[in-house]
Amino acid sequence: MIKVMRSAADASVSWSKKPRPTSRMGLGTAVLLFLAAAVIVALLVLSATEDLLAWDVRFAYLPAAEAVLDGHSPYPALDDPILEDQKGYVYPPQLVLALVPFTWLPIDVVAVVFGLGLLALVGLTLYVLEVRDIRCYAAAVLWVPTISGVLLGNLSIPLALALALVWRYRERVWPPAVSLGLSVSAKLVLWPMFVWMIATRRVRASLAAIAIGVAVTLAAWAVIGFAGFVSYPDLVRRLSEIQAENSYSLVGMASTAGLGDAVGQALTLLVGGGLLAACVLLARRGDDVRSFTCAVVATLALSPIVWLHYLVVLLVPIAISRPRFTPLWLLPVLLWLSPKPGYADGYEAFAPAIVASILVVALLYRRRPREREIVEAPA
Repeated sequence: MIKVMRSAADASVSWSKKPRPTSRMGLGTAVLLFLAAAVIVALLVLSATEDLLAWDVRFAYLPAAEAVLDGHSPYPALDDPILEDQKGYVYPPQLVLALVPFTWLPIDVVAVVFGLGLLALVGLTLYVLEVRDIRCYAAAVLWVPTISGVLLGNLSIPLALALALVWRYRERVWPPAVSLGLSVSAKLVLWPMFVWMIATRRVRASLAAIAIGVAVTLAAWAVIGFAGFVSYPDLVRRLSEIQAENSYSLVGMASTAGLGDAVGQALTLLVGGGLLAACVLLARRGDDVRSFTCAVVATLALSPIVWLHYLVVLLVPIAISRPRFTPLWLLPVLLWLSPKPGYADGYEAFAPAIVASILVVALLYRRRPREREIVEAPA
């Protein structure tokens, strides 16, 4: 009887210590939601009126799709000045084919559809990762990489969703294989994720992803008669030569610091290789979360070209490690202090790397148990 009374008393105490649900919204949450809503409205209204919303869709993707409909190659010549203006289409042809139906719609309608669709994909990315804290959704909308991705209307946000699907369904074969295969075939920047897949012994999913990516890419090129197929590697190389030094990549930062391309490329291999080595080491220790985080960050470190919207992929590791809102969610908002469209310049070239580094260190850090905690831990 005494034991029952003690158990009831202990249960009563533990229940009283649990946070009780409240129907009242905190001031901080209200402010976050208000700012997120204001940013969305301003983004859609101002950008649409100034023809800025979905920039890549307007000036690169849809013109390339129209060229395909007219029987021409979607790719610009190597000496075409539109490459320097970031208006040339430089992706494999499957994206162009997917956008062909949109060529019959007014461009402003397409821009709004893409803008709202990309915002929805940001929310879907967090939902797939089982984030249910509304403050995290509001913070994600306030990220400069998110806003940049919506404004440009490019592949960065869909790539973040693909990474979320790879993580969520990592114990299966086909869902991660399809997600990774399609995303890498559309944009090679995510190739380091194969290192994580193999390091965590997901070989079947890796092989399936490679097969899917190759099959889809070859099929898409066959549809357009393999136009631009032979010269495509030269096009990618030319694009890197034009834009790498002016981007936020390690090559770009080295160039801004006056260190030259060779130093930037060496730093890229050193930092990217170190992250992949850490990915493999953590995978062998069974630490999937931190191993996955290292692989995601390696996709940024190893890319010769990095723009602000690339950093939206960091939504995935932070959602995995911090599914509840913490101040860490607001760190990328600091990039509003130095947003710059187009090419990086001066200290702005270093800001994204600094913010990303702080965020990644916080995610990878694991607090060691104190001596007292070890002593008091049950045997």
